[in-house]
Amino acid sequence: MRLIRIGALIGSVILLVATTVSMVNKRAEQRAEQNARVVATVLMGDQAVNDAIVRAMAVVDVATAETDLEAMTRTFADTAEACISADGFVRCTGPDLGASSALGGAIAASVESGGAAVAVDDATNSLLVVSHGDVTTILFLPVDQLLGPPVESAVERNAATIGIAVSPDIAGRAGGELDRIGPTTADGRLIVTDTLALPGDGGSVRVTASIADEAGLVGDGLGLYLLLLGLGALLMALAGWTFLLDRRNLHERATTDDLTGLPNRREFERLTEAALLAAARFNTGACMMLIDLNGFKQINDTRGHQIGDLVLRAVANRLRDAVRDTDVVGRWGGDEFVILLPGLQDASAVRNSAERIGAQLAGTPIAEDITVTAAIGAALYRVTASRSMT
Repeated sequence: MRLIRIGALIGSVILLVATTVSMVNKRAEQRAEQNARVVATVLMGDQAVNDAIVRAMAVVDVATAETDLEAMTRTFADTAEACISADGFVRCTGPDLGASSALGGAIAASVESGGAAVAVDDATNSLLVVSHGDVTTILFLPVDQLLGPPVESAVERNAATIGIAVSPDIAGRAGGELDRIGPTTADGRLIVTDTLALPGDGGSVRVTASIADEAGLVGDGLGLYLLLLGLGALLMALAGWTFLLDRRNLHERATTDDLTGLPNRREFERLTEAALLAAARFNTGACMMLIDLNGFKQINDTRGHQIGDLVLRAVANRLRDAVRDTDVVGRWGGDEFVILLPGLQDASAVRNSAERIGAQLAGTPIAEDITVTAAIGAALYRVTASRSMT
């Protein structure tokens, strides 16, 4: 039993440790895969935004007074607008963009750089791409449409979401520099945000990508891990059960006579002490009887120890049958038995009990043709009015 307990304990510990390590590793693998997916998604968005801005700057740089504005805006978002101003004449696909609050800064940047410039228009959540020379060309691009249908389709296929937002100018950041936040988790999603600085001092654009955070406690193998954890818990329970069983067996061996199953001498003394304390406290009295079998040595010598053991077991059973449920029968040693009778404090009651016990023993053969008699002595414990023992 001890080997079973040790084996169960070792097995359960190994299984639980291995399961926990596997759970942690599996979750780390899944988290790394999700991080890679969300970073790849935001990089796809970064590339689309950069491509759209570079293409817009190239378009306005080569525009002339005769450029077809409808054709210019058709390659961008559906809501893109354009204006061309030359020789005091303004031509637009929609509203006049000259009233934009960001236009002055964009023109100044274009003059300084000698080419196209980009500026953030916070009021309309858009970008103004401007080239100022003999011809002033203005291209209005809503930032939420910079990705374009191809990128949006690819993102949708990957079960991800991506968004773009405009942020104020970033002091000291050179055009094209990247600032990344994440991956972080919020509302059950894994999020990465890249902040792209626009050319010159045009401001910045934030590109945010997110995917569902599916890295659970144990990754994908929840059923398997629950099974392993359950098995480990079962082994631990088995080890605990065998421990309790061993402890109970040890207690029984320490308090019970192996041959008869009666309380042994040490246990009987403990029970007697407790009974006497109770008798003194509640004035109930108690009686203890010592029973010595007559001629038992002769039975052992002539019939053998196996028959002798059979007689002792039969005597134990008859003594149990002869007393009350509240009485305690014990084996004192050898062929001597003891009986504790709590609450008994009348001499005549003690005498009647002794006669009943003797008759129970000698009434019929106890084993084969063997009849047993016994000498019975009794000690009575009772509390008088002055609480003295008699």
